[in-house]
Amino acid sequence: MNEIKKSVVSGIKWTSLGTIIIAVVAILKLSILARFLDKADFGLMALVTFVMGFMNLFNDMGLTSAILHKQNITDKQYASLYWLNIGFSIILYILLCGLTPLVSLFYEESQLNILIPLLGLNLLISAIGRIFKTIESKHLKFKAITIFEIIAAVISLCFAIYLAINDYGVYTLVYSALLQYSLQNLMYFIYGLKKYGLLLHFNYKETEPFLKIGIYQVGGQVVNYFNRDLDILIIGKFFSQDILGGYSLAKQLVSRPAQIINPILSKVASPALAKFQNKKEELKKNYLRLVSIVAKVNILVYSITILAAKYIVQIFYGNDFESLTSLVQILSIYMIFRAIGNPIGSLIVATGKTSLEFYWNCLTLLILPIFIYSGSNLGINEVAWALSMAMLLLFYPSWKLLVHKMTGATFKEYLWAIVKPALK
Repeated sequence: MNEIKKSVVSGIKWTSLGTIIIAVVAILKLSILARFLDKADFGLMALVTFVMGFMNLFNDMGLTSAILHKQNITDKQYASLYWLNIGFSIILYILLCGLTPLVSLFYEESQLNILIPLLGLNLLISAIGRIFKTIESKHLKFKAITIFEIIAAVISLCFAIYLAINDYGVYTLVYSALLQYSLQNLMYFIYGLKKYGLLLHFNYKETEPFLKIGIYQVGGQVVNYFNRDLDILIIGKFFSQDILGGYSLAKQLVSRPAQIINPILSKVASPALAKFQNKKEELKKNYLRLVSIVAKVNILVYSITILAAKYIVQIFYGNDFESLTSLVQILSIYMIFRAIGNPIGSLIVATGKTSLEFYWNCLTLLILPIFIYSGSNLGINEVAWALSMAMLLLFYPSWKLLVHKMTGATFKEYLWAIVKPALK
């Protein structure tokens, strides 16, 4: 147990360092590029990112969660999983290229015919290093991962600034993202090859136990992805690219604190909680402790964001984007609920109950579109309010159908874990 604790502390230290630096680099990149690019460029990139994020869910095949959950995996099993993922990534990229004209037609944006296949190369690139990164995470070894991600992020930032200055427009966002993916996955691959090696071995039967877990994970993530970014899909269809670009910038800004805070904990929490998968009381105790920390930090950060939204927008995006202030304030409320629910993902990985996540996400997908579409008929701020109201409505059911089933925690225990630190 002391060894696990030691690894967890080390993991938190390295993920904290990496997450903070990478998030600062990301917001710095946005802040600089907002002064060079048009809102419409960010709108286009939001659509490309939406499509790519969706395809990336299938690219992983749920194998990351399955590997983190399963214990005592052999070298042959790792090799079979690696080559399966490579082959599937190639098929997925071909499929993406085939679907791109339909996406372009739907949004009536011809540039998507070039931008989507270009950024889609990430599907092939990420398959090269993903398994090696997952193995390191499983063993709670985050030092190398963190260093590689920092290097890639900083180089990408410098490249983005160069492209923006030289008037590359939306391609600034695409090329810099592609470079970041390429660098970090190449480093994962070289490091993993030296440390673990890679067998020229493939046996489909060895992958079946992982795919059985992964299939529900992929299903759950696909539905959850629409739940999380359905607003982008709808706004992109019913509003102009300028409005979508502004909304995307506001959402990215409010997402940054959660992207700094939550991964620090969740990256370590998933493999750490998996150690207690057969000890329900210990699992509940450690999960509620995790929720308590997440709630305390996120509620504080987003309360400050709401109060200082005007100045935050001016600092990061400049005076020309002051109209985003109200969006940032409303979306901060939405992000509090999302942040509090974020640790459920670690619990899903730890217990291997990916089917629960899938069914839950299907339920939320029935509710969210109604709220978002209703808001879109009134205005862009109303879309943000609709999202916040939907998250409030789903708070109790998320405890009942997920947290309670996996840990046995009562609603009072769960609510107190969230409220208690906020009152201190």
